[in-house]
Amino acid sequence: MLRSAGAELEVRQVSAEWSDFAASASDEDLRERILTGFRSGKPFTPYVPTLPMPAAIGSVLDFGCGLGRNFPYLKTIASHVVGFDLPEMIERCRNASPVDVALLSADWDAVRAMRFDLVFASLVLQHVPEDVCRAALDDFATMAPMTYLLARGEGDFGFSALDLAARSARFEPGECRVVDHDPATHQLRVVGTVPFDEARSAGDSRHFEVLLHSRIYRR
Repeated sequence: MLRSAGAELEVRQVSAEWSDFAASASDEDLRERILTGFRSGKPFTPYVPTLPMPAAIGSVLDFGCGLGRNFPYLKTIASHVVGFDLPEMIERCRNASPVDVALLSADWDAVRAMRFDLVFASLVLQHVPEDVCRAALDDFATMAPMTYLLARGEGDFGFSALDLAARSARFEPGECRVVDHDPATHQLRVVGTVPFDEARSAGDSRHFEVLLHSRIYRR
């Protein structure tokens, strides 16, 4: 995929920022960066999806796994869990992950050649540049029959991951829910259900949860 010089620079800057932070930050600072509010009392535990997950998941990819926050949940639904992130984050995850998983990797070329039953992209695509998000979604559609997406209506770079998924024409969206953090349970709570077309054009700070069914996946 060809990128403009500006897009390439943006990707490098974001990767360098996260790499430097992952390499130098304390565990507490890193957890706060990943989960805003951690220092104020939010537990560093996984958000359990409110949407029903597919049955009989053998393998799942946690894209942008960070310090393994999602791993305890993912191990309850899949027998084979793989985590992918930047090299510096993967090194931190090896020591900080609350549970062991089958594979931790920073080699996207190797990971994208694998096949999974589910790609899990929770609160990560909203933090990456548009070029990276578009390329990741295109890969997800070839790597797994389904992708779980939890993301803000508008991400850090002014676009919607849901809109990119729709424009790729590679997915058929399932039910789309508006969710937020429940301070009583520190889990997701459902605020409402909206049509996917409404969610993809929302352009606001609400969080949307959807299962994307690949139209092109071939094992």
